[in-house]
Amino acid sequence: MTQQYVFNDSLLGSILFRHNPRAKKYIIRIKHDAISVTIPYGGNYQYAESFFKENRNIVLQKLTELQLKKQPESDFPKRSAQEYTLLHQKAVLFLPAELIRLAKEHGFSFRQVKISKSKTRWGSCSSKGTINLSFHLMLLPKHLIEYVLLHELCHTIEMNHSTAFWALLDKHTNGKARELRAEIRNYHIPNR
Repeated sequence: MTQQYVFNDSLLGSILFRHNPRAKKYIIRIKHDAISVTIPYGGNYQYAESFFKENRNIVLQKLTELQLKKQPESDFPKRSAQEYTLLHQKAVLFLPAELIRLAKEHGFSFRQVKISKSKTRWGSCSSKGTINLSFHLMLLPKHLIEYVLLHELCHTIEMNHSTAFWALLDKHTNGKARELRAEIRNYHIPNR
């Protein structure tokens, strides 16, 4: 019979520690937000606890990633028409100014910026250099707003999603273009 005990972590809650005579090493598993530590044959709880504490930050990071994947639209609760009107007004004030700031900082130019009510795209860039931004961008974390704006600014030079485009965007996002693209896919413009 497998021996086990529960360790209570101040931040992560209950962690199940259990012996497995077939295990060859200490293993931390995260399943459905439940965390367990497997202790190999000949192992002990004291070392298992220190092993868990050494890897606690990695566990926190993995849990955060799982939460982002799990709840793409839950970050956007239903809003009233009045709240959307206010959000649109904030977008009109914030997004053009932020786009101008980023364009200057990164050496881009564009013809004009329009704030749209688009429910299908965060942003777009025309061949004439007009950048359209959905006011729904205001629902995203600031670093993802910046990613979308830089994405559209890069389209003023590369009007496609070629290797050259991703290399350019990578250059302007400190090598994080694909990572940010993966993160933004966890968010969807809400259907009101």
